[in-house]
Amino acid sequence: MKNILFLTIVICFLCCSSNSKSRTCEKVEKVEKLSVTLVNGNQYVSGQTVELQFDIDSARKIDSAIVHIGAQRFKYENVVNFNVQLPIAKVSVGKQQIRVNAWFTDGGRAEGRTMITILSDIEPKIYTYKIIKRLPHNSTFYTQGFEFDGNHLYEGVGLEGRSGLYKFDFQQQKLVNSVSVPNQYFGEGITILGGKVYQLTWQNFTGFIYNKQTLNKIGEFVYNTEGWGLTNDGTNLIMSDGSEKIYFIDTTSLQEVKRIEVYDNKGAVLLLNELEYVDGLIYANIYCTDNIVVLNPENGKVLKYINMAGLLDKSQLHQHVDVLNGIAYQKSTNRWFVTGKLWPTIFQVEFVERK
Repeated sequence: MKNILFLTIVICFLCCSSNSKSRTCEKVEKVEKLSVTLVNGNQYVSGQTVELQFDIDSARKIDSAIVHIGAQRFKYENVVNFNVQLPIAKVSVGKQQIRVNAWFTDGGRAEGRTMITILSDIEPKIYTYKIIKRLPHNSTFYTQGFEFDGNHLYEGVGLEGRSGLYKFDFQQQKLVNSVSVPNQYFGEGITILGGKVYQLTWQNFTGFIYNKQTLNKIGEFVYNTEGWGLTNDGTNLIMSDGSEKIYFIDTTSLQEVKRIEVYDNKGAVLLLNELEYVDGLIYANIYCTDNIVVLNPENGKVLKYINMAGLLDKSQLHQHVDVLNGIAYQKSTNRWFVTGKLWPTIFQVEFVERK
């Protein structure tokens, strides 16, 4: 019996003195719950200051507090009256979680969470368009992706059983190559980056990667939301999912590295669809509308709305025509082209600010 007791004591001693401490021998820090109150409500405009109040026993004192919101971190010393002023000018718009860690003078620590919504402080400019030229478009194409690479225009087409990827010589108005998407997939947005074409699918959580010259499929990638629009900033893929969210995906790991929410000065901009990245800005079709929204990819703020109403005269058509969807910018000629799902026409346009 003595030997067993001695062995038990030795094992316990070794456990507690080793570098890899066991769970039973560690000192577990007790973290209290901190109640955080938003003094002026939960909706703010970018540039305002958020006042936080910590609801704690008035007999205690806060030595310091660290507050995180978005990618920003703020440290406060000697918190007075359990209040802190939180600047949000550099925080992206949209729904943002505020995370608070507070340390008390008595050695205790507490954590708290709350949510706010940040609206843009910019009133978007309103643009319209001028038609420069009309070009033929395959009216059987349910256009989902629309992008230039030099003089080649790539088009991603949707609908189950009819999805595909098409490559055209735009100057010659000639089909160069095409590939079909398997029937079980609903093709969505496309983009070209680093010698590859990336194509989303709608609700299959699967994207395809093709060689841009041959359109041979060379890979796949996965994501955890619906696939709608796709573009790139020269480094990351940029994806929409039909909500107000925009996702940035690293092309090496094919993992999400960042996301933003798109807001104007009134609220969230939903149903973001086909995307185009030009000169540091994102242009996005708003599904089921005649509007294109122009936004800042750094913070999600809407800068412009382009109203494309009346672009296509639907009364002269004898088939079902779906909505505006497709923005393509040809950098070499500084020209913009737009089209829509099942439209018979591609329009070369100029965007003009409405006076």
